[in-house]
Amino acid sequence: MSYWLGAVLSVLLLLTALVIWQARILSRRRFWCRSCGRLFRLPWTKLLFRQHIQEDWLLRCPYCGEKGWCTAKRNGKRGCK
Repeated sequence: MSYWLGAVLSVLLLLTALVIWQARILSRRRFWCRSCGRLFRLPWTKLLFRQHIQEDWLLRCPYCGEKGWCTAKRNGKRGCK
């Protein structure tokens, strides 16, 4: 019984670490707000468990306050999609 408990806890710890790692990498990207057209970055804590479809993320823009689909831009890419 304790073997299974240890295995489950290890898997949960690994999954948690992977989710945090992904959010920290994503926080290096800029997001383009379709409402006001500005680029912004968010801290990794605000990117945890956010809904997304490929490069579009459902976020609230810190400039205009609108919640909508924002496109993630890699560093080095300019302009809109």
